[in-house]
Amino acid sequence: MTTEGAAGRPVRAQKLPELRWWWVAAAAAATAVLIAAATWLLVRQVATAPTSDAARAELDAIRTALSLAVGTGGAFALWLAARRQRSTEIQIKETIAATAEDQRHRERVQVATEFDLTERRITELYAKAVEQIGSDKAPVRLGGLYALERLANANPTLRQAVVNVICAYLRMPFPEPSWDYESSRAADLESGMSEAERREREELPVRLAAQGVLAEHLRAADGSPERWGPLDVDLSRAVLIDFRLEGCAVGKARFRGTQFLVVARFDQTVFHQETWFYQSDFDRLATFSGAKFLDRAVFTGTRFGWHLMAGGARFLGGAAFYRSVFCGTCDFRDGEFAQFLDFDKPPKISQPNHEYGGDTLSWDDFPGTRFNFQGAKAGQLTTAPKLPDRWSVSADGTFAYRGELDPS
Repeated sequence: MTTEGAAGRPVRAQKLPELRWWWVAAAAAATAVLIAAATWLLVRQVATAPTSDAARAELDAIRTALSLAVGTGGAFALWLAARRQRSTEIQIKETIAATAEDQRHRERVQVATEFDLTERRITELYAKAVEQIGSDKAPVRLGGLYALERLANANPTLRQAVVNVICAYLRMPFPEPSWDYESSRAADLESGMSEAERREREELPVRLAAQGVLAEHLRAADGSPERWGPLDVDLSRAVLIDFRLEGCAVGKARFRGTQFLVVARFDQTVFHQETWFYQSDFDRLATFSGAKFLDRAVFTGTRFGWHLMAGGARFLGGAAFYRSVFCGTCDFRDGEFAQFLDFDKPPKISQPNHEYGGDTLSWDDFPGTRFNFQGAKAGQLTTAPKLPDRWSVSADGTFAYRGELDPS
């Protein structure tokens, strides 16, 4: 049998060897032989004593032999009593240890049972919330969305899964509304509207709420349940309306082929891993002011419908704008670029409108002054940067323009 010691390490319980009957018989025989031998020696000594003292000497010898026998028997009895006491103490200790181990086992079983019940309850709530999101009724979808939010607040291990579900929901097909979604009102639902338009209008608040959950909770973790920390986001091929992810902390970000309607704001957001805006379409304004990209940022094939505002943005892992289309000004003032910075020479330009692939302008109609790198710095570029016309990087790492910059 083993028990746990003071340091929590298992130790082997003490155990006395079994007392066999022949051990006792052998001890008794040895004692008898010892007494007989002692008595014989004493009596022999008495035989050599003077005649007048023979009787007394013989009596003393017998008394001495008997005392030796009694002492030996007493010692043997004392040893048996001590052994019995030791055996009793060991048995008590083993009983206590067994009771404690049994109590610990019951506690472990109770903890495991409670954990299983909690996990089962969480799984049931999660499955029910996901099922609600798949409902054909907008209020039920909203309820499922907020149920997932509560689950993620209370269970950190579920947060990435919840973000994945929300992103998957936003990736579901949603056509660009044919009606003016910025000025629509609930009263308009009751007149002159097809069933498809009605469903679109009912779906819009749900999508805006889903975007709001991401914007509210994708913050740098500080121990509070409302901040979920940098998590991966995959919104490829999603249709996002008035998307605001400002001041957030994002892990790996995927916005491949994403359509951003109205505005898209990523001001002060920190992207901790690779960020892809490959072939995305910013319908109007795109802002990345003060954003930080710790890994590479890929904007290849992206269209910026109005202006790209990225003042103070830090692209520490490199930035690529190959085959991107610019319809307005591009502001990179006071930014920082490392690793690589690549544009087409010259960048592709088109008239600012709401339709992808507007009329192409000549470079004279869209001069390099529409890009602004004033105050920006380039550090540790592994390759020579490919910049818009007339822009270059000086020896001190600052950006310079050959000619007059437009003060506006």
